[in-house]
Amino acid sequence: MAKKINLDIARLVASFLVVAIHISPFATISTDLDFCFSRVIARLAVPLFLMITGYFLLPKALDDSSKLKKYIIKIVKLYVFCIIIYLPLNIYKHDFNNLNLITFLKSIFIEGTIYHLWYFPALILGIVLTYLILKKLNMKSCLIVFLALYLVGLFGDSYYGIVKQIPFLAAIYDIIFSITDYTRCGLFYVPIFLFLGFWISKSKKNNKNFFLLVISLLSMLIEGMVLYKMDLIRHDSMYLMLLPSMYFLFDILKSSTGKNERLRKISTLVYIFHPYFIVFVRMIANFTNLESLLVRNNFVHYLVVAVTTFIFSSFLIYMKERVENGRKGN
Repeated sequence: MAKKINLDIARLVASFLVVAIHISPFATISTDLDFCFSRVIARLAVPLFLMITGYFLLPKALDDSSKLKKYIIKIVKLYVFCIIIYLPLNIYKHDFNNLNLITFLKSIFIEGTIYHLWYFPALILGIVLTYLILKKLNMKSCLIVFLALYLVGLFGDSYYGIVKQIPFLAAIYDIIFSITDYTRCGLFYVPIFLFLGFWISKSKKNNKNFFLLVISLLSMLIEGMVLYKMDLIRHDSMYLMLLPSMYFLFDILKSSTGKNERLRKISTLVYIFHPYFIVFVRMIANFTNLESLLVRNNFVHYLVVAVTTFIFSSFLIYMKERVENGRKGN
């Protein structure tokens, strides 16, 4: 299955949307505008990563389980690398103060040792769970199971305001939240998007339905704003209309052929390293007395972090390619 250059470009855009989630670029302009962008539109980013994985990996893994094992080992190594490189930031943030065994295990196996690293343990759990269910059930039954899991997660996320008014359900979700801080995790959130990517990989049709994509995105914006104004949101990663939005978006993006290996690598590095550049820009602003421009102006802060992270990531890839080419030359 050939890589799709549209997906490589979209993956890079998605990595910058993740940066936006952690900075809120429009917060100093309009809280409503920022919510629409950072808390609704930017929430397309992680599902896109997951659907790409489901699209390319799951068809191969279901035919050859060794492909799945190699992928999991690769993600585990990457996660361990991320844990190690973020130890200085953990120390700087005093994350190890009052650390006990339970919080340590949660941070490693569920939440991630720093806020964006939750993705790796969630991906590992989600990919294993999705693979096992796909092995046991037909496509229709799998869809029902993954939708049910997503709905459980949904009511612990953007629809939690409804659940907390019902004592019995609130008690159940209290148990869930004693294990994981968010239902945006490998059990409830990840499987449906991996499955949707896999489902699209099995379809030979290229619908390219831009109208349904626009309608889905507008509906998700309306859904998000209504939930926001009604103060129902506990977290804002999961929406009902996120599912059709991602389906139609991915169906359009997958249609081109070609690949850009460099863009894929850069997008991964932007995702991994951007928290360091958030801290770095804040430190530079403090040292130069430019906080009002580089930090308090969220939009400028976002642009500077995005650009510097991109340059750094591109430089790492460039140096890696030079080293590899040098070895080939020798």
